[in-house]
Formats: sequence, structure tokens, C-alpha cells
Amino acid sequence: MTGPHRDNRSPHRPPLEVGDVQLEPAEITELLDRFLTDARRRKIDEVLEQRTYHVVSVLDGIYDRGNVSAVIRSAEALGYQSMHVIESQDHFKEANRVTQGTDKWLDIERYPTPEPCIETLRRRGYRIVATELEASTPIADVSFEQPTALVFGNEKDGVSKQIREAADERMVLPMVGFAQSYNISVSAALAFQHVFERRRAELGQQGDLTEREYDILRALYTLRSVDKPERLVRGLRNRDLDNPE
Repeated sequence: MTGPHRDNRSPHRPPLEVGDVQLEPAEITELLDRFLTDARRRKIDEVLEQRTYHVVSVLDGIYDRGNVSAVIRSAEALGYQSMHVIESQDHFKEANRVTQGTDKWLDIERYPTPEPCIETLRRRGYRIVATELEASTPIADVSFEQPTALVFGNEKDGVSKQIREAADERMVLPMVGFAQSYNISVSAALAFQHVFERRRAELGQQGDLTEREYDILRALYTLRSVDKPERLVRGLRNRDLDNPE
């Protein structure tokens, strides 16, 4: 991916807010890195090496909170950093029993209707591929060379009319049994795994963060890996101000 969209995929715009303080990502990492164990630093770097914004997922009006949470867990496990949820915040509450805390490592953006989600995806340069059962292209024939948003519809009606009309392509997952459809969380997991394996075969790995994206996520993961980061940042900054070199 080239051009202005390449560094426009992340929803985060530095400086980042830490409590009532605004800091650049490098400042956050420098202040708090000392509070991480060596094992945690290695794990963060290993995860970041396999993160991508090239393919993002969109959940369009999913009813079941358990399904939403299961999709979040699958996306995080396979390195997909960004998720868009079209649903009112009243209905979207992650079930921690299912996500096992994985939601805190992802960028989850929420929308009350499809239109602002579509607008965001277009502004960031994504083509929209909707999962559907009829009149669709098999996933094996879908190209993921361009930045792609994979949309999964709700359990009853599938993707919304707005998404269907905006979609650049409609995709179907293979089925050879009597079942007419997969559970939404299974559909997402199968699609994520397919794209993951294809990217590894074609590119050698899943991850493709820009330096800017890497630095931002490194700072955010560091914040989320320490206890009471706001208090730590405030204390360290006050100490530096009281004891300038």
C-alpha cells in the first residue's frame, strides 16, 4: 500500500492522552519501559512484528455478544489490529469470559449505523468485501493485495443493505455439507485463517506495520501492560520537572 492512506490506517493520532497528560509515543515508551519485565518486552515486540492494518474486520449489527467476543479473540490471535463494530454502544459489551482480555489489545471503533463506518473505511483506502451466501465470489478467488475490510453480517439477515450496496465484492466461504451457513464467529475465524495463511505464503509473514504504526502501538501496549499508568506518568514527569538536568 502506497500513498497517503498508508499512514492513515491507525485511528490513533499523536500525541496520545495518558490521563490529563498528552505525550508522544516515544515519550510514553521511554517513561514506562523500565516497568516491564524482559519477557513482556519481548512479547510486545513479537506481537507487533505480526500485526497488520492491511485487512480489518467489520461486524455489521451482530446480535449475540458472545459471537462478537469470539470474533475479537480470533482477530487478535491472528494479528488483525483493527475492528469496526456497527452497533449501538448499549448493545456492544464484550464478554470477558470469551475474549479473555484480548479486546484491550485491538483498535475497536464503534458506529451506530453503517454509513459512518463506510465513510471511515473509504477515507482510509479500504475496499469493502462483504460475506454473503449467494451471488458471491469464493474466498479462494478474492484478492487481498489491496487494503481490505471484511464485513460479517448478523445472524439473521446477514450484512445490511447499506453495506451490500457499498461492497466492492461479495465473498462466500466453502461449504460442502447440508448446513446452509456457518455461525458468525466460525465464519470470521475461517476467513481470518485463510487470509493469514495466504499472506504468510505470499509475503513471508502477517505483519506489515509502518514505523509510525509500530511506535504508536508499542506505546499503547506498554501503557496497557503496567498498573496505574496515569499515576506513574504523572509522578515521573513531576520528578523530572523538579529535578531538571
